[in-house]
Amino acid sequence: MKKLVFFILTGFIFTGLQAQEMLPDFSVYKVGGGRVVVAWTHNYQGIKQINIQRSTDSLNFFKTVGTMPDPTLQQNGFADVKPPSDNMFYRVFVMFEGGKYISTKSKRPTLDSTGLADAYNSGNRSNTEVNLNPNFLPAGFQQSTYIFTSPDRYVRVELPYDKRKYDIKFFSETGQPLFEMNNVKEKRFKLDRSYFATAGYINFELYADGKLMERHKVYLPKDF
Repeated sequence: MKKLVFFILTGFIFTGLQAQEMLPDFSVYKVGGGRVVVAWTHNYQGIKQINIQRSTDSLNFFKTVGTMPDPTLQQNGFADVKPPSDNMFYRVFVMFEGGKYISTKSKRPTLDSTGLADAYNSGNRSNTEVNLNPNFLPAGFQQSTYIFTSPDRYVRVELPYDKRKYDIKFFSETGQPLFEMNNVKEKRFKLDRSYFATAGYINFELYADGKLMERHKVYLPKDF
């Protein structure tokens, strides 16, 4: 069975807004079509807003070029589809409830040698660009509570917050192995449609500590 090298960016644990607080790590990649993808993982609580900011200077003159519609997503990304150049500086600005905020250090884009950054390139589309109508599921189909298709057409994974070791195996509608994810560390994340390269039903098996926890399927609509 083909193994998927699952791309998860390292984040830092949020332990309170202290002066010595570590900022979230993030990556900035050059991808096809002149786009730049900013991707990150965070474990913060009480987030009100996440902005992606861009500047020609590494320290000053940053302007917001994107605001995430759901800042609570722990793993997310933003695609700058029309940057002035691929040598701009980017940073992630995080605002918390109560008005406190932090920002990362700035980074310039690097080449995406993994080819996986493209999975984030539609994660920040506005509501006018993404059809958020939930009526894309077949009549009568009941989704899993752990692995399901969200209204923005991503496959969401939401695992229990416990110490068990989780593995996920994905199969085509006819039962052909697609890929598997072993010893999943993140409990909340999403998968882009490009991981599956097909529409319709995707079967999966979810294992906890090596024991089958659920055998179910997700539905990927054709009108993505």
